[in-house]
Amino acid sequence: MERKSGRISAAVVELAGRYLKLREITPARYASMKYPKLLPVMRFFVHQYEAEHFGNIMTMDTRAMGGMMKLSTIVLTPNGGKRLPFLLIDTMEMKKKSLAYVEYYDCTKDGAALPGADAQQEEFGGILDYAEKPAWYVERRTPYSLIKGGEGVVMEELDDMVMTCVKRYFEAMGNAEADEKNLVGLKAFQQDMCTLGNPSTDTMTKVLGADGAREFFENVIMPVRA
Repeated sequence: MERKSGRISAAVVELAGRYLKLREITPARYASMKYPKLLPVMRFFVHQYEAEHFGNIMTMDTRAMGGMMKLSTIVLTPNGGKRLPFLLIDTMEMKKKSLAYVEYYDCTKDGAALPGADAQQEEFGGILDYAEKPAWYVERRTPYSLIKGGEGVVMEELDDMVMTCVKRYFEAMGNAEADEKNLVGLKAFQQDMCTLGNPSTDTMTKVLGADGAREFFENVIMPVRA
Protein backbone atom coordinates (compact mmCIF):
# COMPACT_ATOMS: atom_id res chain seq x y z
CA MET A 1 0.00 0.00 0.00
CA GLU A 2 1.18 3.51 -0.77
CA ARG A 3 2.73 5.31 2.17
CA LYS A 4 0.78 8.38 3.17
CA SER A 5 1.39 11.40 5.38
CA GLY A 6 -1.13 13.93 6.50
CA ARG A 7 -0.67 17.58 5.67
CA ILE A 8 0.43 18.63 9.15
CA SER A 9 2.67 15.60 9.66
CA ALA A 10 4.53 16.24 6.43
CA ALA A 11 4.90 19.94 7.30
CA VAL A 12 6.38 19.16 10.73
CA VAL A 13 8.87 16.66 9.29
CA GLU A 14 9.88 19.14 6.59
CA LEU A 15 10.46 21.81 9.24
CA ALA A 16 12.38 19.37 11.44
CA GLY A 17 14.72 18.69 8.53
CA ARG A 18 15.76 22.36 8.53
CA TYR A 19 17.00 22.07 12.11
CA LEU A 20 18.01 18.43 12.45
CA LYS A 21 19.62 15.63 10.50
CA LEU A 22 16.86 13.05 10.08
CA ARG A 23 17.09 9.37 9.21
CA GLU A 24 13.90 7.42 8.64
CA ILE A 25 13.88 4.17 10.61
CA THR A 26 10.24 3.09 10.27
CA PRO A 27 9.89 -0.67 10.89
CA ALA A 28 8.20 -2.20 7.84
CA ARG A 29 5.58 -4.01 9.92
CA TYR A 30 4.24 -0.70 11.26
CA ALA A 31 4.47 1.44 8.13
CA SER A 32 0.91 0.70 7.04
CA MET A 33 -1.65 -0.95 9.32
CA LYS A 34 -5.38 -1.48 9.25
CA TYR A 35 -8.18 -2.48 11.61
CA PRO A 36 -9.95 -4.82 11.36
CA LYS A 37 -7.83 -6.69 8.84
CA LEU A 38 -10.62 -8.17 6.72
CA LEU A 39 -12.94 -5.17 6.42
CA PRO A 40 -10.88 -2.26 7.74
CA VAL A 41 -12.60 0.82 9.09
CA MET A 42 -9.32 2.42 10.20
CA ARG A 43 -6.00 2.73 8.35
CA PHE A 44 -2.75 3.91 9.92
CA PHE A 45 0.32 5.31 8.14
CA VAL A 46 3.43 5.59 10.30
CA HIS A 47 6.79 7.30 9.86
CA GLN A 48 9.57 7.17 12.44
CA TYR A 49 12.75 9.26 12.32
CA GLU A 50 15.97 9.30 14.26
CA ALA A 51 16.88 12.97 14.79
CA GLU A 52 20.58 13.53 15.43
CA HIS A 53 21.39 15.23 18.77
CA PHE A 54 17.68 15.26 19.69
CA GLY A 55 15.95 11.92 19.73
CA ASN A 56 12.88 10.44 18.06
CA ILE A 57 10.19 11.90 15.80
CA MET A 58 7.13 9.82 14.98
CA THR A 59 4.10 10.66 12.88
CA MET A 60 0.99 8.54 12.54
CA ASP A 61 -1.83 9.51 10.21
CA THR A 62 -5.13 7.73 10.63
CA ARG A 63 -8.04 7.59 8.24
CA ALA A 64 -11.40 6.32 9.49
CA MET A 65 -15.08 6.30 8.52
CA GLY A 66 -14.25 6.01 4.85
CA GLY A 67 -11.95 9.01 5.02
CA MET A 68 -14.52 11.24 6.73
CA MET A 69 -12.36 11.32 9.86
CA LYS A 70 -8.70 12.30 9.57
CA LEU A 71 -6.36 12.19 12.54
CA SER A 72 -2.67 12.98 12.83
CA THR A 73 -0.40 12.25 15.77
CA ILE A 74 3.06 13.78 15.97
CA VAL A 75 5.41 12.85 18.82
CA LEU A 76 8.72 14.58 19.60
CA THR A 77 10.71 12.62 22.18
CA PRO A 78 13.95 14.27 23.42
CA ASN A 79 15.60 10.95 24.23
CA GLY A 80 19.03 12.46 23.70
CA GLY A 81 18.61 14.08 27.13
CA LYS A 82 17.92 17.62 25.95
CA ARG A 83 16.33 19.97 28.48
CA LEU A 84 13.09 20.12 26.51
CA PRO A 85 9.56 18.91 27.22
CA PHE A 86 8.15 15.81 25.61
CA LEU A 87 5.79 17.13 22.92
CA LEU A 88 2.68 15.31 21.74
CA ILE A 89 0.47 16.78 19.02
CA ASP A 90 -2.91 15.43 17.90
CA THR A 91 -5.13 16.92 15.22
CA MET A 92 -8.52 15.77 13.99
CA GLU A 93 -10.85 16.73 11.16
CA MET A 94 -14.37 15.33 10.96
CA LYS A 95 -17.17 17.04 9.08
CA LYS A 96 -17.40 20.57 10.57
CA LYS A 97 -15.33 19.76 13.65
CA SER A 98 -11.59 20.45 13.85
CA LEU A 99 -9.31 19.91 16.84
CA ALA A 100 -5.64 20.39 17.71
CA TYR A 101 -3.95 19.30 20.91
CA VAL A 102 -0.44 20.62 21.57
CA GLU A 103 0.58 18.84 24.76
CA TYR A 104 3.86 19.48 26.56
CA TYR A 105 5.07 17.23 29.38
CA ASP A 106 8.07 18.44 31.35
CA CYS A 107 9.99 15.33 32.40
CA THR A 108 13.36 17.05 32.87
CA LYS A 109 15.40 17.10 36.07
CA ASP A 110 15.51 20.90 36.54
CA GLY A 111 12.64 22.15 34.40
CA ALA A 112 12.44 22.47 30.63
CA ALA A 113 13.60 25.62 28.85
CA LEU A 114 11.27 26.72 26.05
CA PRO A 115 11.55 30.48 25.44
CA GLY A 116 8.32 32.15 24.38
CA ALA A 117 6.06 29.26 25.35
CA ASP A 118 4.67 30.93 28.47
CA ALA A 119 2.89 33.48 26.26
CA GLN A 120 1.18 30.87 24.08
CA GLN A 121 -2.14 30.89 25.92
CA GLU A 122 -2.48 34.60 25.23
CA GLU A 123 -0.99 34.32 21.73
CA PHE A 124 -3.67 31.84 20.66
CA GLY A 125 -6.43 33.10 22.92
CA GLY A 126 -8.56 33.94 19.90
CA ILE A 127 -8.99 30.25 19.04
CA LEU A 128 -11.77 28.41 20.84
CA ASP A 129 -10.66 26.19 23.73
CA TYR A 130 -11.90 22.62 23.53
CA ALA A 131 -13.42 20.97 26.60
CA GLU A 132 -11.86 17.52 26.76
CA LYS A 133 -12.74 14.62 29.01
CA PRO A 134 -10.84 14.27 32.32
CA ALA A 135 -7.77 12.01 32.19
CA TRP A 136 -4.78 11.30 34.43
CA TYR A 137 -2.30 12.90 32.02
CA VAL A 138 -4.09 16.28 31.83
CA GLU A 139 -2.68 17.43 35.17
CA ARG A 140 0.83 16.45 34.03
CA ARG A 141 0.83 18.94 31.16
CA THR A 142 2.61 22.28 31.31
CA PRO A 143 0.39 25.39 31.61
CA TYR A 144 1.35 26.48 28.09
CA SER A 145 -0.20 23.39 26.48
CA LEU A 146 -2.97 24.20 24.00
CA ILE A 147 -6.23 22.27 23.57
CA LYS A 148 -8.16 24.03 20.83
CA GLY A 149 -10.97 23.54 18.35
CA GLY A 150 -14.60 22.57 17.97
CA GLU A 151 -17.48 23.06 15.56
CA GLY A 152 -16.74 25.74 12.98
CA VAL A 153 -13.05 26.17 13.88
CA VAL A 154 -10.95 26.39 10.72
CA MET A 155 -8.35 23.60 10.44
CA GLU A 156 -5.87 25.86 8.70
CA GLU A 157 -5.88 28.18 11.71
CA LEU A 158 -5.11 25.23 13.97
CA ASP A 159 -2.37 24.08 11.60
CA ASP A 160 -0.75 27.52 11.80
CA MET A 161 -0.88 27.32 15.61
CA VAL A 162 0.76 23.89 15.58
CA MET A 163 3.51 25.01 13.23
CA THR A 164 4.25 28.10 15.34
CA CYS A 165 4.61 25.91 18.43
CA VAL A 166 6.79 23.35 16.64
CA LYS A 167 9.05 26.04 15.20
CA ARG A 168 9.47 27.52 18.69
CA TYR A 169 10.35 24.06 19.97
CA PHE A 170 12.98 23.45 17.29
CA GLU A 171 14.49 26.89 17.80
CA ALA A 172 14.95 26.11 21.49
CA MET A 173 16.99 22.98 20.74
CA GLY A 174 20.20 24.79 19.96
CA ASN A 175 20.52 26.27 23.45
CA ALA A 176 19.02 23.32 25.33
CA GLU A 177 21.78 21.47 27.17
CA ALA A 178 21.75 17.69 27.36
CA ASP A 179 21.84 15.74 30.61
CA GLU A 180 21.40 11.98 30.94
CA LYS A 181 19.48 12.59 34.19
CA ASN A 182 16.62 14.05 32.13
CA LEU A 183 15.96 10.56 30.79
CA VAL A 184 14.90 9.26 34.20
CA GLY A 185 11.70 11.29 34.25
CA LEU A 186 11.12 10.71 30.54
CA LYS A 187 11.33 6.94 31.00
CA ALA A 188 8.98 7.07 33.97
CA PHE A 189 6.44 9.02 31.94
CA GLN A 190 6.77 6.54 29.07
CA GLN A 191 5.88 3.73 31.45
CA ASP A 192 2.93 5.69 32.84
CA MET A 193 1.64 6.21 29.31
CA CYS A 194 1.78 2.46 28.75
CA THR A 195 0.35 1.30 32.06
CA LEU A 196 -2.19 4.06 32.79
CA GLY A 197 -3.27 4.33 29.17
CA ASN A 198 -3.85 7.11 26.65
CA PRO A 199 -5.84 7.39 23.42
CA SER A 200 -2.96 6.16 21.23
CA THR A 201 -2.19 3.07 23.30
CA ASP A 202 -5.90 2.30 23.67
CA THR A 203 -6.36 2.36 19.90
CA MET A 204 -3.22 0.38 19.14
CA THR A 205 -4.21 -2.29 21.67
CA LYS A 206 -7.17 -3.04 19.39
CA VAL A 207 -4.87 -3.23 16.36
CA LEU A 208 -1.82 -5.02 17.80
CA GLY A 209 -3.00 -6.56 21.07
CA ALA A 210 -1.78 -5.51 24.52
CA ASP A 211 1.81 -6.76 24.17
CA GLY A 212 2.11 -5.54 20.60
CA ALA A 213 0.78 -2.10 21.50
CA ARG A 214 3.31 -1.76 24.32
CA GLU A 215 6.16 -2.78 22.01
CA PHE A 216 4.98 -0.28 19.40
CA PHE A 217 4.75 2.50 21.96
CA GLU A 218 8.14 1.81 23.56
CA ASN A 219 10.03 1.38 20.29
CA VAL A 220 8.31 3.62 17.77
CA ILE A 221 6.03 6.20 19.38
CA MET A 222 8.13 7.10 22.42
CA PRO A 223 11.44 5.24 22.66
CA VAL A 224 13.54 6.13 25.72
CA ARG A 225 16.91 4.60 26.61
CA ALA A 226 17.27 4.84 30.38
